[in-house]
Amino acid sequence: MSSNAGLKSVNPLISNQSSELQAVLHPLVLLSISDYITRHTLREHEWPIVGGLMGQHNGREVTIEHAFDCHVAPSPDTPYKYGLDLPRVLGRIEQSENYSW
Repeated sequence: MSSNAGLKSVNPLISNQSSELQAVLHPLVLLSISDYITRHTLREHEWPIVGGLMGQHNGREVTIEHAFDCHVAPSPDTPYKYGLDLPRVLGRIEQSENYSW
């Protein structure tokens, strides 16, 4: 039996270098995502969970202030069998553009 205790797992998505970038996540975003996943699971929906995040980028600060669900439509000819319902997603983005951050 071999042991991997001495090996360190390397994740290419995580950097160990310092950054001056600051990310700010509004608590309501986490609540929205959690609520959507819970409802999706309890209703036993079979389609994938897809969503968008919106916020602002000011210099070295990124804020995530809003989360919304993206409607999907069956698309049997695509690799994942679903595609974005683009008119509805663009409508949500347009609604948020009218919102004053």
